[in-house]
Amino acid sequence: MSEQSPLSVKQRGFRYQIWLMLMIIFGVIASGFILMPKTEQQRQKMIELFGTTNQGQLVKPAVDLSSLLADFSLDDKPKWQVIIAGGNGCDQNCEQVLFSTKQIHMLLGKLTGRVQRLYLPDASQLQVLDLDRLHLEHPYLQVSAIESSQLSDLLRNSSADWDMRDTRYFVVTPDHQAILYYTATDDAGGLLDDLKHLLKYSPDR
Repeated sequence: MSEQSPLSVKQRGFRYQIWLMLMIIFGVIASGFILMPKTEQQRQKMIELFGTTNQGQLVKPAVDLSSLLADFSLDDKPKWQVIIAGGNGCDQNCEQVLFSTKQIHMLLGKLTGRVQRLYLPDASQLQVLDLDRLHLEHPYLQVSAIESSQLSDLLRNSSADWDMRDTRYFVVTPDHQAILYYTATDDAGGLLDDLKHLLKYSPDR
């Protein structure tokens, strides 16, 4: 009997370790379900609390651009979108943004087909744009004129609100939710990092 006592102690210790591991595993799973944000407001609060690894600026709250893009000729298969807008015609900053986003689009490699680039110039400035040159230099860029006031109104109560004088670009989900934005002075490499991260963890629809 005395020889079995040390073994029993070890067995009990082993069982305690198993129970402890199970409690930790189930505790983590339960915490995940409890902490999972159920609304956009909760999601934004969680992002502010724990921080993010994104390079672009968060659009807080995310802005639904469905009404702006409803008549836009998009592919049948929903795609992530990089939307370029703002600026006075297509000035030097706009040209640089178009070039940079084109490079980023190509650098996505096999993921390129899951992303679409859209340029939304103001309708009043359409006549001063050289559309033939734009289509030649950016064959996969889709261009559609909008009333800038429409976009401004949609962004007004978000962190992405701006005077539309400079060119900015946005990451928009396949469901037309603007979630990130970048200015012309931002490093476009941040867009590449963000797109790779988003595409990695989003389903290919």
